Amino acid sequence: MRRNVEPDLSAWSELLDWMLPRSHALKVSEEDLALLRPTVAIKRFAASALAKGVRLVVVTPGRRRAIALTGPEPVEVPAVPVRLVDTVGAGDSFQAALLTWLAEHGCSSAQALGSNFTPRLREALRLAVAAVTCSRRDADLPRRSELAD
Repeated sequence: MRRNVEPDLSAWSELLDWMLPRSHALKVSEEDLALLRPTVAIKRFAASALAKGVRLVVVTPGRRRAIALTGPEPVEVPAVPVRLVDTVGAGDSFQAALLTWLAEHGCSSAQALGSNFTPRLREALRLAVAAVTCSRRDADLPRRSELAD
């Protein structure tokens, strides 16, 4: 969500509603979710998204943790502590790393995601942390080799 591009929250909310039945994986920041669904808890939003056909819901509450759901119980991975330099690109870095992990492990199809995927969520989220990006100036996303550990 970029409010400097489209300041009208109802337009973003309508877009989210349109995307849910058309998406297999959804990543949303807690900040954006709070603007779009201010009275809805993360688990309740995720349950609604899953009911509309999304197979994997990932919510990134900033520097604290990442939360993912493919069913009723969330998987949470704490953020890696880092000396914060800049958060620009952190969400993009997280999303790119998550999509990379899904592709590398044959989990990018709708069939591969779902409740039987839940045990692998922790592994996927660990790679997707944005700590490396936040430890650098500007949107300096890490190379794949920097995320191997």
